[in-house]
Amino acid sequence: MGLKITKSIKIGKFLKINKNKKSTSVSLGGKDVKLTLNDKKKITASLPGTGISYDTTLKGDKKKK
Repeated sequence: MGLKITKSIKIGKFLKINKNKKSTSVSLGGKDVKLTLNDKKKITASLPGTGISYDTTLKGDKKKK
């Protein structure tokens, strides 16, 4: 287990930007519903405190070689 340092910037009541060495994510929502989009094109929707969440990966442009 390693040390992980994250910088969080809260903008308003429902928007938070999280940044660490390897990735960046944007979180929208409050204590009822939370949506997160990260730089790996993954979206997570969750209901905090319930253990219920849904993850999906956005399909991007794939280049053929």
